[in-house]
Amino acid sequence: MILSIVGTSDSGKTTLITRMMPILREKGLRVAVVKRHAHGDFEIDKEGKDSWKIYNSGADVVIASPVKLAFIRRVSEEEGNDLDWIYERYLSDYDLVITEGFSKAGKDRIVVVKKPGEVEHFRQGRILAVVCDERVDGHKWFRRDEVERIAEFIVSLLH
Repeated sequence: MILSIVGTSDSGKTTLITRMMPILREKGLRVAVVKRHAHGDFEIDKEGKDSWKIYNSGADVVIASPVKLAFIRRVSEEEGNDLDWIYERYLSDYDLVITEGFSKAGKDRIVVVKKPGEVEHFRQGRILAVVCDERVDGHKWFRRDEVERIAEFIVSLLH
């Protein structure tokens, strides 16, 4: 399942995700998070390091350690913007894939906002719930601090 966590800037999307992760993992779920990086290219490697040099020579690179793996692969702009392509190629063996961002992808979503009126900006997919400290009528609603309840709600979506 793909579930998007979308919302306004500084609304608490990352905080919500990081607080839910231990709860979801404790329930035995394999979870991956796809973070939308809207500013084009980004670097996870350090300039001048061997892996950076190898990538810049034209090769895709896997950086591996005993406990962590990173795959740096060139993709087209179309592929990098296609959440279904990313899911099918790399993430289909996870129980849950959460996206932070990708609001225009039209996936089922939990909307995180500061004010109820901001929900209207995120109607490109089915809104399953809204997280806001003020009551939001017309939607399943959680307060920001109800992380356990939000995680339980997400688990219920998987069954």
